[in-house]
Amino acid sequence: MATSSPAQDPKPRNRWLSLSVASIATLIVTADSGQLSIALPAIITEFNADLTLAGWIALVHALITASLYLPCGRLSDLVGIGKLFLAGFILYAASSIAAGFAQGAGQLLFFRAMQAGGSALVMANNFALVTALFPPEERGRAMGIAGGTISAMGYTLGPVLGGLLTHGFGWRSNFYLSAALAVAGFGAARFLLPPESFTGSTAKKEPFDFAGALAFALSVSLLLFALMVLQKGAEQKSLASLAALGGIVALGFFLWWEKRLSFPLLDLELFRIPAFTLGNGARLISFIAMSVNNLLMPFFLQLVMGLNPLRAGLLVAPMPLAMALLAPLTGWMSERFVPERLCALGLALTGLALVFLSFLSVGATAFEVVFGLACLGFGMGLFQTPNNNLLMSALPRQRLGIGSSVLSIVRSVGYSTGAALAATIVSSQLLAATGQGSLHNLTSQAGVGNGAYVSAPFLRGVHYAYLTAAALCFIGAVVSAVRVSER
Repeated sequence: MATSSPAQDPKPRNRWLSLSVASIATLIVTADSGQLSIALPAIITEFNADLTLAGWIALVHALITASLYLPCGRLSDLVGIGKLFLAGFILYAASSIAAGFAQGAGQLLFFRAMQAGGSALVMANNFALVTALFPPEERGRAMGIAGGTISAMGYTLGPVLGGLLTHGFGWRSNFYLSAALAVAGFGAARFLLPPESFTGSTAKKEPFDFAGALAFALSVSLLLFALMVLQKGAEQKSLASLAALGGIVALGFFLWWEKRLSFPLLDLELFRIPAFTLGNGARLISFIAMSVNNLLMPFFLQLVMGLNPLRAGLLVAPMPLAMALLAPLTGWMSERFVPERLCALGLALTGLALVFLSFLSVGATAFEVVFGLACLGFGMGLFQTPNNNLLMSALPRQRLGIGSSVLSIVRSVGYSTGAALAATIVSSQLLAATGQGSLHNLTSQAGVGNGAYVSAPFLRGVHYAYLTAAALCFIGAVVSAVRVSER
């Protein structure tokens, strides 16, 4: 990704004003996930769909972003970071408005995919923008604001905003808010970014790896599609196997192709760095665990406990709030203590919190939910910042851009894999017990009849999904404990 030397940086005041572009992009994407998680039950009810639609809504966004991060990062070198920000905000705003007017599940998924394309254009270049704008002595504070404080704010406000908007104006209003924020981001990018951010590198143009970009997108898409197809039961096993095989072949071709290119999309030499490889493995596990909770907890709160979207949004807020409060402290701690120990402790606590949440039942109290989610947020907060610090500190300076793209890809793949995993486990329990994946009759008030009949397999599926995520976290804690840093 393109960077500029300190001599090319704009004046200090303009630098900090330009930082609002990266901040708005971070706020949109982080708040969006929380807003939509709270709105999912209302969306499924209106379209008379099942849990598979919820999994696809989460999957299609993460799938598209994971496929596009590497190409978008490469394009920023060729055409300029500013142009990609403008295009990304336009696409995000237009697709958000269209999603708000969607008249069916198919339309919603299509416009959600377009929205993901806009998200990839802006988020793939956030770190590159900060690096280009700020000299080293100010870069840490700038990244802390755009990537830390604003990110935590978005994750905290997202569920609350989603609950308020869905309860007061319907689920479509969440997309209209995202569109308004994207319009504000476009204005900020157009008038606050320095002129040099709209031009590509002045060096000799390097070729764009179209074949690598296509192979990578195809491999990610097919592998995640295979996992989602398994939700439909054993009758779809052959299709899932075929998709998985195609994904493995595409991934193998991508790795072979990248090794032989002089200007690849992904520098595979980075994975020879133990801290980068092991750290990303643990990072993948952490986002799988978060995604399982983000997908299932709103359904548990609204369909099992019978809460309205507003109360559900307030109850899930403790998790991101705990992460936000702990992040500055763990950032300081990661500079003074062995970061691997902090990462291992964080994932171990996350696993324990998931075990606790797996035993929630119809009679669960608000205190139990808040306590479990707060512990989950505490564990993730203890893990995330030291993990990010460990990963980025392990990279040579000339590879920070591509390294940040890999981190974004791991986040998207983790979220999509977790959503698919959770939906698959819960749907399998519903299919085995009822013959369908519908949640229409699932309510906390239905003590007899269909409600109780559906509630039992749903809770069983939630139990197994959370325990699976907990087991992965314990494995991640062991991986994180391996000493790979020099501190």
